[in-house]
Amino acid sequence: MIKIFRKIRQRLLSENKLSKYLLYALGEIILVVIGILIALQINNWNEERKNANLEQDYLLSISADLENLTFNTQRIYVDRFDEKIENLNFAKQYIEAPFPIADTLNFINTIAKGAASFSGFYLVDDEAYQELVSTGNLRLISNDSLRKDLSEFYTDMKVQGELSKSYNTEYGNYINAIRPFDNENPSYVNDYDTNEFLEELKTKKFRQLIDHELTYAYRTRRMAKNIVENALRMKERVDEEIK
Repeated sequence: MIKIFRKIRQRLLSENKLSKYLLYALGEIILVVIGILIALQINNWNEERKNANLEQDYLLSISADLENLTFNTQRIYVDRFDEKIENLNFAKQYIEAPFPIADTLNFINTIAKGAASFSGFYLVDDEAYQELVSTGNLRLISNDSLRKDLSEFYTDMKVQGELSKSYNTEYGNYINAIRPFDNENPSYVNDYDTNEFLEELKTKKFRQLIDHELTYAYRTRRMAKNIVENALRMKERVDEEIK
């Protein structure tokens, strides 16, 4: 093809047809420009296709992260705090209206479970989004509204995680002080600790600690439920974008 163009140029020059040569040269330039534009367009198409595929990969990973976040928050903070609140209310009911204890060890262990606590929400399921931010690839999320919502969602999760770390009471420490717990032998409690535990249930301080722990438990469970609801909604939006 190049040889053909060269021969045409040489023939026009040899025939001293300057005007035709200039037209030919202009046409050749136009062809070159068109070729460059086509090459650029093909390159753009390839780049857009690569970015679209990468966006899909990120969205799939974010969807999986949100599913894990929902599952873990529900399991650790909603379900377990349901049990925690139930056990705390059990202790409160006994204090307000004592009833016969059929199984002392089971009774003590039930109340002691109300001391279960967790420092900070389990919010580590954000690897895909953090990679998007750290690599500067957040721009790959082509839906502006979704990109904004993801940013707000994960910012809110960070705030919730920090707030949850500040929620704690002395109830757990108090329980452990009057009833040492051995993971290797959880069913054991000596007579002295048993009697002390039962006596502490009669005190005003113990009742106040239970109420304080209930306040912490209700607040933490409410926050956890909000996280689960928001994560589910966010996952639905991401899944819609994937489709």
